[in-house]
Amino acid sequence: MPEQRPNIALILTDQQRYDTIAAHVNRFGAVTPGMDTLVRHGVTFSHMFTTCPICTPARSSIFTGRMPSEIDMAGNLGNPSAPMNQNITTLAHRMQQTGYLTVYHGKSHLGTDLHQLGFKEVYENSFDESTVIEACRFWRNRDWIVQKRPFFHVVSLLDPHDIYYLDPNEERPVELEPWPNRDDDRSTKPWPQRDYTRGEGWSPERWEYYRRFYRSRVEKVDRDVAKLLEEMVMGGFGSNTWVLFMADHGDLGGEHGVGFKGPFMYDCQMHVPFILMPPRPGYPGPGAIRAPEGFRPGSVCDALCTNLDVFPTVLELAGAEPEPGLRGRSLLAAARGESLRDHEAVFGELTMLGRRVAPIRMVRTKRWKYVFYLGHGEELYDLDADPWEITNLAGEARHAKVREELHGRLLRFIVETRDPIFTQEPTNAQGEPFTTVPIEVPEEVRRRTGLRGSRHTWD
Repeated sequence: MPEQRPNIALILTDQQRYDTIAAHVNRFGAVTPGMDTLVRHGVTFSHMFTTCPICTPARSSIFTGRMPSEIDMAGNLGNPSAPMNQNITTLAHRMQQTGYLTVYHGKSHLGTDLHQLGFKEVYENSFDESTVIEACRFWRNRDWIVQKRPFFHVVSLLDPHDIYYLDPNEERPVELEPWPNRDDDRSTKPWPQRDYTRGEGWSPERWEYYRRFYRSRVEKVDRDVAKLLEEMVMGGFGSNTWVLFMADHGDLGGEHGVGFKGPFMYDCQMHVPFILMPPRPGYPGPGAIRAPEGFRPGSVCDALCTNLDVFPTVLELAGAEPEPGLRGRSLLAAARGESLRDHEAVFGELTMLGRRVAPIRMVRTKRWKYVFYLGHGEELYDLDADPWEITNLAGEARHAKVREELHGRLLRFIVETRDPIFTQEPTNAQGEPFTTVPIEVPEEVRRRTGLRGSRHTWD
């Protein structure tokens, strides 16, 4: 463990798509000077994906380094699997053991007392203004931390999740280019997609309002990010603090003709921003820390990665021993330009959305995405030829070999993680059992996991 350990701040936003930051990909026309600062001084990971497109399971992966299904996080708070099991070793537990003061400000959505999850100082709150005030107060009033011990500080902001507060009847003159997949024919997709209708049939003017309102929420949270970065420097922590910036999941935004978040594995929901910014030399404050050799501020890393990689990355930054059994890998080597050989594919999942049990599992490589819907078929996309995920190739004979390889890779991951997907019973939005294709439990899954098809306790 290094003698001089850095402070580590994790800034987490809610429901922010990857393509919302002005300094790299910006399909909403947002003005984001705060996030642009992170891009300019940090390394942007252009292929970061969440494990789940809804809040509670995605956040559980960030703080445990495990797939939601591994820790019984089937859906958001309100379903029987939540809250998060407080007996699971979390990132905050490990940071406490390493000698860090663990601090949490803002939205949690984990349903468990954050003290039980390893955080020493907690200000849980869903109002970003209050969250920022308290986080800044922490930095201004805790100058003794540098001398005594470093901090691991999570600042969790609600926006742009407040897209849910838009007026559904409001319209605006169209200025933004329509999505190429806006008129996607979802009748060719698995049934849960056809069953999800939020925003279906909206006029172009109403979608324009949606996208502009979402942009306003992104710009609002960017002002919060800028304030946090400014206060960090003023508090004397600019030269000794690593900043990790990310979102829990994305937003449909009108792609495929629907909005908010739904039973899909489309990139607009799964692809999230992730920026790793090192301490910046030249700022006042004790214990200045240099970035590692090979770390190039303003660069972009295109390695495939997921939010499972956050846990081991933070541990390496802290000089701590790796946590046994984690599926993720530290991203520091990738930030220095080294290749990650074991990151050839990433996995995602969704089990419950409201009352709907919609077990969905995904494997994604750089080029291909395969999605399996229990009881409702599958999807296959060639992301090079079809980046907007319009044409489902799963039933085409010429792509059978690719489909078979990815299906096999996904099944091996299901077995490895003892994922209970094949014990679940899909339902419609009213909670009534419903399938459109027969469910067949693969023999290898039966043999390796001992599953026999009975309904799982969280259904």
